[in-house]
Amino acid sequence: MNLRQRKAAQTRRRMLDVAIALFERDGYEATKMESIAEQAEVGTTTLYRYFPSKELLLLDQFADVLDCASRLRARPDAEPLDVSLGEVLLDIAQAVDDPGRNIASLRSLIDSSPGPRAKLWDYFLQAREQLTVAIAEREGLPASDLGVRVTAAMTLELLQIIDVTSAQTNPSPPHLQVTTAVLGQLPHAAIRFPVIHAVP
Repeated sequence: MNLRQRKAAQTRRRMLDVAIALFERDGYEATKMESIAEQAEVGTTTLYRYFPSKELLLLDQFADVLDCASRLRARPDAEPLDVSLGEVLLDIAQAVDDPGRNIASLRSLIDSSPGPRAKLWDYFLQAREQLTVAIAEREGLPASDLGVRVTAAMTLELLQIIDVTSAQTNPSPPHLQVTTAVLGQLPHAAIRFPVIHAVP
């Protein structure tokens, strides 16, 4: 990373930190982009160049955290797919637990803001589609293959189960702890797929 890239990364980080602090202090809806730019000591045009909408400031960390496809592609080719997907979920849990990401506070803000909450669902759908493609590439199958699609959907559903389980436990345990527990229970879970009766 050259000097220009480092400065850009620092500017981006400063804008994110300022935005989150203002969201927590004043509320997401009440915080204006102009206030964020002023506090971050950047021009409004610069802020909009990095983040075209206020939602993106709140959701920035989730785009990376939910990037299952890139994490899967980083796994060894010879590793069994189910093991790779488990490692993907464990890696995501570690990212969620990273204090520098402040995911817990961000999630609380998102849950109280209808716009970002709806956008987060879009992120989940995008993550599922991207993971579907990554699994298909790895398995040498078309992305339309039913097994590929169900595997990707199941992986994202497990992410949501882990998130809900953590949120509903008081005090909330680390995501890595919850993820390890859920993955440990999975082989013994009585999972049933919908079926139809055989036609005579």
